[in-house]
Amino acid sequence: MSADQIRNYRFFSRAQWDACLLAQVARDRAPSHDRLQPFSPFARQATLYESHGGHTPVVTRAGEIFWCDDDSRLHWLSSAEAQDEIFLAPSAISGATRVVPTWSGLWVGGRSSNALQKYEIHSFARLLTVSLPNVQLIDIASDGRDALLVLGRRDGRLVSLCIDRVGGEQETVEFSGLTDAVAFTYLRHAKRFVLLTADPRKSNDNSGHNSHPRLHWFSIQGGTALFSMSVSAAHPCFEPMKNEGPLPRQALGSDSRERVLLAGQDEHGGGNTYVLLFGADGAFLGDIPIDPLDAPVTGLVGTRERIYVTGRRGLLRFDATRTVPEGVEPVRCTLITPMLHSPDREDQRRWLRIEATATLPEGSTIELSYAATDNVEIRDRLMTIAANESLTTAQRMSQLLNEPDVWQNPTVFQGAGMDSTVTDTMFSAKLFDVRTPYLWVCITMTAAAGARMPVLSELAVLYPGRTLMEHLPAIYQREESNAGSFLRGLVGALETTTQGLDAKIAAIGRQIHPSTAPERWLDFTARWLGVPWDDGLRSEQKRAIVMRAAELAKWRGTRTGLELLLDCLMPGAPRRFRIIDATADFGFAVVGGDVCVGSVLPAILGGRTRWTTDLGSDSRLGHMRLPCKGQREDGVRHLVGRVQVDIVATASERKTWEPWLPALVKEMVPVTARVELRWVSAQALWTNRLDGTMVLASAPVAHLDTDAITGVARLPDGGIRLSASGLNLSTTLQ
Repeated sequence: MSADQIRNYRFFSRAQWDACLLAQVARDRAPSHDRLQPFSPFARQATLYESHGGHTPVVTRAGEIFWCDDDSRLHWLSSAEAQDEIFLAPSAISGATRVVPTWSGLWVGGRSSNALQKYEIHSFARLLTVSLPNVQLIDIASDGRDALLVLGRRDGRLVSLCIDRVGGEQETVEFSGLTDAVAFTYLRHAKRFVLLTADPRKSNDNSGHNSHPRLHWFSIQGGTALFSMSVSAAHPCFEPMKNEGPLPRQALGSDSRERVLLAGQDEHGGGNTYVLLFGADGAFLGDIPIDPLDAPVTGLVGTRERIYVTGRRGLLRFDATRTVPEGVEPVRCTLITPMLHSPDREDQRRWLRIEATATLPEGSTIELSYAATDNVEIRDRLMTIAANESLTTAQRMSQLLNEPDVWQNPTVFQGAGMDSTVTDTMFSAKLFDVRTPYLWVCITMTAAAGARMPVLSELAVLYPGRTLMEHLPAIYQREESNAGSFLRGLVGALETTTQGLDAKIAAIGRQIHPSTAPERWLDFTARWLGVPWDDGLRSEQKRAIVMRAAELAKWRGTRTGLELLLDCLMPGAPRRFRIIDATADFGFAVVGGDVCVGSVLPAILGGRTRWTTDLGSDSRLGHMRLPCKGQREDGVRHLVGRVQVDIVATASERKTWEPWLPALVKEMVPVTARVELRWVSAQALWTNRLDGTMVLASAPVAHLDTDAITGVARLPDGGIRLSASGLNLSTTLQ
């Protein structure tokens, strides 16, 4: 069955995935589409950067990390692997509640003042101070770019102010329904605020606790919360760190993209300290235990690949891992599609199969399940649940999956094979027994301890046009309507196989077309077309040659053809090559007379050489020879058919190109022509004309190397030496 005879719902791009409900899903962005996988867990063993205490960790846009210790010293890491530099921290930073990096500087907020200060990132010079006289400052966060977000109270309202890079107030967002908040953060990819509150109300269990910490998710427009959740629902008896004592503490942080971080203690679990991780949709992603020697947590911040936590011993770095650590609960992610509808058909066939293309390493699983109904009331109820934004995504999924009598048993596939051999594989589940028009598909991927992350690349839900059952005798076509028919199942397996073959046949054109062909197919196509070729060419050079194969074949043996080839190898303007054919460019000098007009110089001055003298009395031994058989000596033969090609290339390019470039050039000139290839500098092709080659630039730095330019790099004149006291300079050499 050809691909155009089957219609399908396809989920492949970012917009298509966004139409689904996604829980605990991280996006692995490929060049052309998004791939889905569970959030990578973090290693349990942290890397420690020791200091005398620590607080206020910061990760700059360039990936630099710094934090302050209890002695008001600042520790700076240029990268996660570098040694830290230590110097005295500015007092505003060492005593800050939070320091937030933006593209243009560091914003500092404190508990004792409503003024915000901005510092230069590397010199820590203060750039400006912003006063907020009518705002009670609570917390600050970055918008992920160059603006600062400020959480505070203004006229009794809980608001977020947007401060631009020069300190101007740009926008105010109000959070309705909340009277108090202790911290907040912003998720740039999800465009959501997350606020932490501690409502002063009595608990119902008479345990003596007077606060119930909750997290609230708001849209970028503010208003009422999209949804809220009690922290204890994710981790019972969990109490966030309080901003008390002489040192500032940060209980709430994020990676500024997709994850929320919350630090605190398990009040009834031995007082152990944890960092809890939540997704942008409110899903609980797990926890990271903190060594008691580092408790309490005084600050935390994250990136996509790392989480940094400060405590009593300094800074802890937890790295994300592609393999689930031992002793950790299995990680999983779930996807539920929106409602899918198959149109009515005369033969009452509705659906064909589910196809999930995924990478499934050993120790991981993928489950394909579906819900189907023809009941309009059930359809509307499920759609209402899926659209209810007052619930977290996990809560909506739980309600959908607990809907009775609509979900079928899942089809489960186990991963197999070593990591290096695992590739994208299609996993299918049959749907041809489903006769109802409304369908939901659920995909769950799980990785156990020790397994690598599974990755979902594509999901397709197929509903049939034509089917192979139509090609069977009529007596067997009746099996189409029998649920659980062995024959229909066998034909379904054949359809899955033939569709894969059809897809490969349909993709053959992509293997040959130079814009989409893989590199090994470019080698095959080029040799088939007979164009100048070498396997050592770069990929972009190969594609350019194959794209212009017709022109190269048409103009082979001409100057135009040679220029086309060199344009493919060295594209761009001005040209990096020059072709000189002395015979065509200058011609021969002809002495004028009554019959013809003489040539205009410059021109080739032809004539017989001294070794082509005729036998006679003026013949000289050692200065003449007899011509070979069939050889013609007319005085200009040694000048005709000589082509000079000048190539501008660096020393490294010359080393790379020299093995194959002369052979490719010779393939584009006539057999009788002789080619001389010269490697020159860019200056050799400069002219004083406005033709793209004239360059206004300072002279290059003189040096001796393989790419030194003649006349520019030279040794010093003789007699010049350094004196015993060194150079005659007014400054000191260090």
